Amino acid sequence: MWIRLSYPKRDPRNLLLGIVLALAMLDHTRMFFYYWNVNPTAIGDTSIIVFLTRFLSHFFAPTIFLLLGIEIYQYGQRYGSKRLTKALCYTAVMLLALELVVNNFLYTFDPYYRTIGLFILGVLGLCFFCMAGLQYLGRKSLCVISLLLLSGHHLLDGIQLEGNSFGSICWYLLHQQKFISGPNRLFIVNYTLIPWLGVLMLGYAIGKLFQPHADPVKRKRILLIMGYASLALFFMLRFVNVYGDPFGWNAYTDPAKTFMSFLNLTKYPASLAYLSLTLGAVFLFLGYTANCRGDKAFLFYALSRRPLFIYLFSTFLIHFMAMALLWLTGKDPAAMLITSRSYTSAGPLTQYGYSIGVVYLVWTGILLLCCVVNGPIDKWAVKL
Repeated sequence: MWIRLSYPKRDPRNLLLGIVLALAMLDHTRMFFYYWNVNPTAIGDTSIIVFLTRFLSHFFAPTIFLLLGIEIYQYGQRYGSKRLTKALCYTAVMLLALELVVNNFLYTFDPYYRTIGLFILGVLGLCFFCMAGLQYLGRKSLCVISLLLLSGHHLLDGIQLEGNSFGSICWYLLHQQKFISGPNRLFIVNYTLIPWLGVLMLGYAIGKLFQPHADPVKRKRILLIMGYASLALFFMLRFVNVYGDPFGWNAYTDPAKTFMSFLNLTKYPASLAYLSLTLGAVFLFLGYTANCRGDKAFLFYALSRRPLFIYLFSTFLIHFMAMALLWLTGKDPAAMLITSRSYTSAGPLTQYGYSIGVVYLVWTGILLLCCVVNGPIDKWAVKL
């Protein structure tokens, strides 16, 4: 009944899934272990390694939405539209429940749920509800709608609403990132529906390429064309610097700052430049690794076996280790209970943080622990 990511053992999509999971875990480690009040993308206050640590995580969400779109198409081909509708609705409910009850707690460790966010699992659930009806439009129609949503949603950037009315909240869910403050509560809308539904529909539209009977040569050719076209669009948008991202880039006397500014793309809501770069890289990866079996990449294959479990378990593990480190160093571990105060300059984590070297050291340990928990490493791993 679930729609989930599940591939044969040596499928290159497993390799891709494991890599982006590892990158997401790196950014989550940075979030809980690096200096809490430092914005990793603030050009004047960050370093190139901290910036790239955040930037690499940008590939996670587009990969997940694209791969799940492909899975939705293939599920419908195997079982039919009616069963697909039921599976989409069931999975949507489960994802929303996991987001609101489990994932929000893992991020905050707050039993009172004073901070509630709509992150990747929640917007996936909303997208699945939409796809339950949209799938009846057909693959070609969804491809056209997807391209229109992805290329045109910046025309809506000028609509900025305020307040907590029903209409405002609906708009936040559709297109506007928002932090909604309530009495002792903070509601966060990061992932918005319009661009991410577009990515999911794009995955559905190309799902036919990944059918078992599909021509692998044709699939590779189309993926490479899509990849290079997406990257070309990205560079065109950034060099023109007018459309495709709400915030343009600036040239600095320091080349490193110019480089960071050029790659400082808007994820909330997902900009066209952000999606053209990340999806372009994903298309090229899938095209060039079509015949790759990756025997030496056992760590990424181990991570990809149960991606949803690893995503949730790693979030718990990272947060728990950050809290334990506070306790071991004689500080109050309750400071790691994330509430609205945690995001203020007077919050309990104002002076908290470790160097980026510590972040990478902790991340390495987290990766190894997740691989062990996710199942034994196969004998072919010794080939490394």
